[in-house]
Amino acid sequence: MSTQEKPGLWKWYVLKAVVAALVLFVGYKVFVDKPIPEQPAPTQNELDSLSEEIELIDEEPEAKPEESPKPPAEEAPSAAVTEPPPNLVELIQPIVDAKDDFLPEVIEGYEGVSFDKLASFPYEVPLDPITNKVELAKLSAQIPARIKSLDRKPVAIRGFMLPLKVENGLVTELLIMRDQSMCCFGTVPKINEWINIRMAGDGVQPIMDQSITLMGQLKVGEVLENDYLVGIYEMEGDKMIGPLDL
Repeated sequence: MSTQEKPGLWKWYVLKAVVAALVLFVGYKVFVDKPIPEQPAPTQNELDSLSEEIELIDEEPEAKPEESPKPPAEEAPSAAVTEPPPNLVELIQPIVDAKDDFLPEVIEGYEGVSFDKLASFPYEVPLDPITNKVELAKLSAQIPARIKSLDRKPVAIRGFMLPLKVENGLVTELLIMRDQSMCCFGTVPKINEWINIRMAGDGVQPIMDQSITLMGQLKVGEVLENDYLVGIYEMEGDKMIGPLDL
């Protein structure tokens, strides 16, 4: 073959290779890389028929592992079990009021009078000294007439004793109070909730843990010491009896 025929033969080989490549590409597109036909969307009837075939399965909740019981903690002693010290027993006792519901109207010729009656009205105590009769009259006007009617009358009154003066083991001067607030708790009662009593004779036995009944001549009116008001009730005591004697 001559040198002039070599270029034409080379072109023929190139053209043949291009045709072969085109044939392979067309064959791949036609037989291998086919487009997937688009499927129509299912109708409502088809969906309903499919849902009837589905069986629902109830899932049982997973059983939680049982917790091991915790060891009981050390219990602190309750307040009810803990006993207070002996020196605090009296401090936690409630205030006891002298009950006059069963006090007779007359006891051995003495009219039975209760603190419910003697303390049934308000009384304003002045802080300044009483220096004239006008101020004293204003104070006296606070005491109702029903209370003033007991002045100089023999009465029997029930309450709790607070000794003020003791001679030879007997109480000769004392306060009889509506309750035990002053003698046991240090609380100052109202001025119409106590009576200052001076006992006749040798005196009486000191009894502070229960209510007593004292008989004597009651005095109603302002009691002054160094021009200061210190009380509105006094009594000249004749004798004392206990609640069991009534």
